[in-house]
Amino acid sequence: MNAETRQFDDRKTLDNLSSLCSNEDMVRAAQVAKALSQQAKADFDRLRAIESDQTKLRTEYLRFLDLEEEKKAKSNRLRRTASLIPDQLKGITAGESDDDFESYVVELSKLALWEAMLAIMEHTGQIQLYELQHVLEQFGKKVTRGAVESAVATHPDKFQARTKGRERFVSLKR
Repeated sequence: MNAETRQFDDRKTLDNLSSLCSNEDMVRAAQVAKALSQQAKADFDRLRAIESDQTKLRTEYLRFLDLEEEKKAKSNRLRRTASLIPDQLKGITAGESDDDFESYVVELSKLALWEAMLAIMEHTGQIQLYELQHVLEQFGKKVTRGAVESAVATHPDKFQARTKGRERFVSLKR
């Protein structure tokens, strides 16, 4: 009987040990599940906060993009204008900003014909082809009628040409 009792005790001890190991696995899985749940809640809350911040910043970002686009357009126009009449623009800036202003002035020969035409036509609207050629020559840009016609044909997104009788007119495309 002693052998039977011992065998029973060994079995009971082994069952208890197995039960303890099984409970530890269950405890670990429960802890991990709880940690994952907390992480999911924290991530969801943070995503809500991020979306809220993005919504608040979106209008300012769009404003920044609009200002950047306007800045680019103004600087291109200033470069065209300042290159056509650099002598008449002396003294429009105060002191330190003279160097900044000079950075916009390029040599007239380096200014593309279509850019010079664009600068003039921004202020004249529709103009006859020969008048445009004459104004360009007055600013020091020696061009032929064919060159002006070619610039109009090359940049259909900027210019449009119309013929009225024998007269040829050029205007900006709106």
